[in-house]
Amino acid sequence: MPTKGNGKTVQWIRDHEHYPHTDWCLMWPFSKTRGYGAFRYLGKGYYAHRFMCQIVHGDPPSPAHQAAHSCGNGHLGCVNPQHLSWKTQSENQLDCREHGTQAKNTAGNGGRLNQGMAEEIRSLKGIKTQWQIAEQFRISESAVSDIWLGRTWTRPSKIVHWTDEEDRKIREAAGWGYSFPRMAEHVGRSTAAVMGRTYRLGLTSGRAPTRTDYTSVRRPRS
Repeated sequence: MPTKGNGKTVQWIRDHEHYPHTDWCLMWPFSKTRGYGAFRYLGKGYYAHRFMCQIVHGDPPSPAHQAAHSCGNGHLGCVNPQHLSWKTQSENQLDCREHGTQAKNTAGNGGRLNQGMAEEIRSLKGIKTQWQIAEQFRISESAVSDIWLGRTWTRPSKIVHWTDEEDRKIREAAGWGYSFPRMAEHVGRSTAAVMGRTYRLGLTSGRAPTRTDYTSVRRPRS
C-alpha cells in the first residue's frame, strides 16, 4: 500500500529536489507500486517520480505527458530530479527500448491482464487518468482506452472451474463403477467435461457405457 499522507513523503521530495548527483540514481525509500515510488497525500495518490518531475520541471505540457527517466531505472524506484523530464508516451517508449526496460509479453496486453484487473481499470475511469492507469498496470494507454470504450474485456470469462463438491461426486461415481454418461448426470456436467476431469483426477470410469446408462441413473444399494 502507498505510504499514508502524513507529509513525510512530500517533505522527503522537497529535501531532495536539488539533488546534485547525476551519475547515480536517487532511490525512493518508502512504499512502491510495481516498482515505482507511490504515496498518498491529502487524500490523493501520487507517483513519486511524477511528483518530483512536476516540482522541479513544472507542470507537464499536457496531461498525456509522462515523467520519463534518462537512467532507465524508473521501475526500480529512481526519483533523481536530474534523471527526469517530461516526454510523450512514444518518446518514453523509445527510451525504454534503448534502455532495454520495455515490458515484453508475447501474449500482448491480454496476457498481462485478467478479468478482475479489467474491471478495476473500468472502475477507475474518471478517478485516474489513462497514463496513471497504464503505469499502474504496466500496459499501454491505448489498452486502457480500449477497455473503457468496451473494445476489449467486455465479457466475463466463460471458464467454469470445478468445485470440491463436484470432484467429490466424480470420485464417488467412479468408485461405484458408473460409466461416463451416468457420472455426468450424477455431477451435473456434460459427459465430455466429466471424462476430462476424471482423467485429470487420475481416475477412470468403472466400465463402458450401456444403453441403460442413458435412460436411468440409480445409486447402488448400500
